[in-house]
Order: sequence, then structure tokens, then C-alpha cells
Amino acid sequence: MIDLKPPNEKESEITNVLMRVRESSRALMNVSWLRPLARAPAAAAKEMVGRVERVTTAPARAIPAALASIPPILLSFFLLVLAPSFAVTLYFALFASDQFSVESRFAVRSVEVESAQSEGASGGVASSVGFSFTATGQNAYIVTSYIRSRAIVDDISQELNLREIFRRPEADFWARLERNASIDELTDYWLSMVDTYVDSLSGVVTVRLRAFRRDDALALGRAVVKTSEALVNRISDRARRDATTMAEKEVRRAFASVQVALADLHNFRDTAGIIDPGQTMGEIGKLLIPLMSERIKIESELFVATREMSADAPTVRLLQGKLEAMEAHIKELKAKITSDTGATGRTVAGSLAKFEELEIQRQLAERFYALAQADLDRAQLRANRQNVYLSVFVLPSLPEESRFPRRIAFSILTFVALAVVWAIIVMIIASVEDHRL
Repeated sequence: MIDLKPPNEKESEITNVLMRVRESSRALMNVSWLRPLARAPAAAAKEMVGRVERVTTAPARAIPAALASIPPILLSFFLLVLAPSFAVTLYFALFASDQFSVESRFAVRSVEVESAQSEGASGGVASSVGFSFTATGQNAYIVTSYIRSRAIVDDISQELNLREIFRRPEADFWARLERNASIDELTDYWLSMVDTYVDSLSGVVTVRLRAFRRDDALALGRAVVKTSEALVNRISDRARRDATTMAEKEVRRAFASVQVALADLHNFRDTAGIIDPGQTMGEIGKLLIPLMSERIKIESELFVATREMSADAPTVRLLQGKLEAMEAHIKELKAKITSDTGATGRTVAGSLAKFEELEIQRQLAERFYALAQADLDRAQLRANRQNVYLSVFVLPSLPEESRFPRRIAFSILTFVALAVVWAIIVMIIASVEDHRL
């Protein structure tokens, strides 16, 4: 006889086993066919349930076992190299949109006008004008910096809608400009779509632009050339203004000094009442010479008269009166020139000293003004002889086929780069493990 448990305990045990089988298998299946096991013997029921459990849980145990059997290096190579490379290749093969490239080349050159004078065979002087063209490398780098800056984005945005150009329907989800992009994001996107190169030897600037339509690429190329030329013209105008600004300031300062000197001289003439003290002194001297000659003549006559006549004679008194009048007149004229007391306030000599000082200041101011004007003329001549301009010899043209993105090259480069990074990481881990041992 087989000892059987009560039916209620057997059914509960089988039900618990079935619940474990259902949870471990994680699959929807019909287990109603197991219900008759509730009325079977306990040993037979346990054996049958064990078989069912082994069958249903075998695949779940097989997957971790299969993964555990793969070497970690191969698994990491698959996850870090093969899977990303496959995703990149799939993107370039199926999703990456065509991009059309436009190229333009130009040089920033400066022209200098050189004039030379030579003596001809007939003794005359012949002048010749020459032009020298030089490439300015510094200005070329200035232009490339301008092309790769926000300034050109603002300038081009006044003529073209860059956001609309870089969000064409032809663009894929990865290469398209973000919706409602800020000006900083637009500038960063612009930098990713434009390439510049400067040849250090020749100063030639090469600019390459990419867009999702042929017409857009051509319009962007022409806009870059136009704005770059406007920048070079501004640089040339600024250089000419800077070359003459200091000279113009010196001319204005010298002219102000001349005006001050003339004003001081005018005030002195009004105050002293003398236009030219030197001329006034000459005129007084011309008056003194005949008076002194006449006094000498009267003195001679008086000397002869005193020898022949008495002191009270009318002739002697007449001559003495003339001599006194003559000496008083001479003394008055001399007082206008100089003062015996040393006071030079109202004398011609005192006025002459002040006048000569003001006259020297006026002459110096006029001389400085003439020199400043000459410097300004030379500065303007040099500024007019120097001119910076943009010489475009490769104009943007309409592209016929797209050359970007380079699908095969980028896919291979992605695989190689990931493989190199993976190899470096593996070598670092291996070296760490060797040090631990």
C-alpha cells in the first residue's frame, strides 16, 4: 500500500510548484493540463513537476551561460567598436543628407605708389610713377578670423536667412540646425559649415562653405566674398584715417598757437598805441638828427656871438632862446625813446622789448604751423599711396554634385578611431592587472 497524503495538502504543494514554474519561465502558457496531477501519487507528481521545471527554465539558464562563455575582450570589442561603427555606417548609408560645397580663393594685397625724379639729358627734371604690389599676411589672417566669427554671421544675416538655409527639408535630423537656435548656437553651427586656410608663403586665403542646396551654397559663397571685401575696405579707410589723424591734430594745435600769438600782439598794440615800436623809434631818430644838427649850428653861432658881443645883446639872447628850445625838443624826443629814471612803462624802448617778445612768439607759432602743415601733406600723400584691397581669383561657382559627407571615409575613420581607443583601454587594464599580480 502506498501512503498517500490528504488531498488538500497535496493540491496545495502542487499549486506552489506550478507557481514557481510559471514565475521562472516568464511565459504565457496553458498549465491546465497539469491539474490531474493533483489526484496522482506524491512521488509521481514531484517527478513530473521536476521535469517540467527543468524544461521551462533551461533556455533562461542557457543565455547567461552562453554570455559567460564569451571572452570579455571580444565582448568589449563588440560593444565599444563594432556596434557604434555599425550605427555610424548605417547613418551615413541611409540617413545622412547630401551637402554641396563651394570654394573661393582670394588674396589681400596692398599697392603702393612710388614716385621718382630723374634729371633728363636736356637738364630738366622728369618724374615717373611706379606701383608695387605686396601680399599682406597679417590682413589675410584678419579676414579669416572675421570669416570664423559672429561678426560675419550678423553681416550675412542682413541679406540671407541663415536659419532657414541650415534648416532645409533636405537636411537630416543630425546635420540640421536646431529649431529656435540662439545666435551663439547659430555661430557654432556656422563654424562647423565653413573651413578657411591661409597659405603662409603666398598669403592666399581659401574658403570652403557647405549647404544642403546648390543655390544656398553659391549664395553663401558670394556673401562671404562680399562681406570680406567690405571688411578690407574698412581696414584700408581706417589705416588712411589713422595715418593723418595725428598730423591733423598737430596742425590744429599749431593753428591755435598762431591765433593766440596774433591775439596777444593785437592786444599789445591796442594798449601801447604803437603799431611797430621799431618803426616808431626810427621815425623819432629821423627827427632827432636834424634837430641835433641844428643845435650844433646854434651853439656855434652862440659861441661866436658871445666872443664879439656882450651877454645882454639881443642877438645873444635870441640865440640862447633858440638853443634852449632846441634842447627841450631834443630832450622830449629822447624821453619818448628812453627814460633817464629807468621806468620803461610808456617809452618806445620798453614797448619794443615786449613787442619783440610777442613777435618772436608769433614767428615761432607760424613756423610750427608751417611744419605741421607740411607733415600733414606728407601723411596724406603716404596714405593715398597705400591701398589695401581684396583680389579674388577663384570666384564661387554653382556645384554640380555633393562631395559631403564622405560616407566611406568617415565610416572607416570611425571604426579605426574606436578600435584605437578600445586598444588603449585594454592595454591600460592589462597593465593594471599585471601590476596587481
